[in-house]
Amino acid sequence: MTCIKIHKKFEDDAVYKYILKKEGEGKPMKVAKIAGLNKFLRIYYARVRGVYVVA
Repeated sequence: MTCIKIHKKFEDDAVYKYILKKEGEGKPMKVAKIAGLNKFLRIYYARVRGVYVVA
């Protein structure tokens, strides 16, 4: 999560914006990073599932 925060990607920055949003809400840095990690894993799981699960 530190790498995502330091090196923002321009084409897919949903996790970066989410971490900044949580920090803006007053959450501690570690809590914001864990929330960002959770969001990243949910996005990753949805993308992998979309590729490998045939509906």
